[in-house]
Amino acid sequence: MNDFNIQAASMMSGVSVHQIRAWEKRYSALTPKRLGNNFRSYSQENITRLKLLGELTRRGIAISKIANLNTDELEKQYDYLMNNESHHVEEDNSIENTDKLELLINFLKVKRFDLVNHEVLKLKTLSAVSKIIIPLMKYIMKDNEAIYNRDAKNLLNVLIDETSRISNSSLSFKGSR
Repeated sequence: MNDFNIQAASMMSGVSVHQIRAWEKRYSALTPKRLGNNFRSYSQENITRLKLLGELTRRGIAISKIANLNTDELEKQYDYLMNNESHHVEEDNSIENTDKLELLINFLKVKRFDLVNHEVLKLKTLSAVSKIIIPLMKYIMKDNEAIYNRDAKNLLNVLIDETSRISNSSLSFKGSR
C-alpha cells in the first residue's frame, strides 16, 4: 500500500497543503481515504491528480472549471494545453487569487515572510502579478515597521524579481508566435 500523508502529497505534487485542503473542501476535487485517526491518506492516483490540477491551475485555468473532471480528462486537458499555444490565455481565477492573497496577507501579519516567499515562487501568470504580487507589495509598503525589517525588505525584492520574471516569460512567449 503506497499511501501518503498530506505533507508528502504536497511535496510530491507541488500543490500546497492549504491548497489541497481548499480544493477538497470547496470543489471536491479529490477524496482521499481517511484513516482511523481521521488523517487523510493519498494514493498514487491522488498524487497524479493533484499534479495535473496543479499544473493546469498554474497555467491559468480556474480550479472550478476542472475540479470535477476525472483524471483521464485532466490528462487530455493537460496534453491539449502542452500542444497548443492557447494555454497562455489566462482564465478568470479571481476567487483563487483572492483566497491566495488573503492567505499571504495573513502570513505577513504574523511575520512569516518565508511562507509568503515560498508561495510567491509558485505563481506563474500575469493575473497573479496584478491580483496577488502587486497588492502584497502595497500591503508591505503601508506597514511602517517594514522599512526597518530586513525580512520584509528581502521579500519586497523577491516580489519585484518575480514580477519581472513572470512578465518577461509572458512577453517572450508572445514574441515567439
